[in-house]
Amino acid sequence: MQEPKIRTMEMVRSIRDAHHETLKDLSPEEKIAFFREKARTLHAELGRPEALLSDIAPANAKQHR
Repeated sequence: MQEPKIRTMEMVRSIRDAHHETLKDLSPEEKIAFFREKARTLHAELGRPEALLSDIAPANAKQHR
């Protein structure tokens, strides 16, 4: 039996292109909210406590101007 081929690059490009279309007209704050919601959804699916997510940027995060 032959294992199915995983087309990793195509999958990554597809996800990246979809995110670009979704985010292209949003403000930086809206983009952050989008990814935070994705993280919350993933944490819920994995059964991880939402307390591990923080609305505070990490100390080593670069500030955008």
